[in-house]
Amino acid sequence: MNINDLSEDHPLRSDPSRPWPYKVLVGYRAQGNRKIVATRSVYVRATSEDQAEQAGFREARAMIPMVVDGRRLKASRIVSSRPLDKQDAIGGVM
Repeated sequence: MNINDLSEDHPLRSDPSRPWPYKVLVGYRAQGNRKIVATRSVYVRATSEDQAEQAGFREARAMIPMVVDGRRLKASRIVSSRPLDKQDAIGGVM
């Protein structure tokens, strides 16, 4: 994540080591399959993108398995992660 993509007055610009909410997109796959068939957004608080990805993956693994088309999916890998900007709304509600 490039810090320049954040808003001008974003707190991470002045203190990048501050714990901040991150959105981590976790990819899910079916057992025995390598293809990502679904994704889930996980929101975590972390001090870096690496820590956010690790925490998001741990949290996704601890959640109830996702079921799509009758198949139980398991968390496979991180698709993307980014720090939330001040204008982001969790859950899509502003």
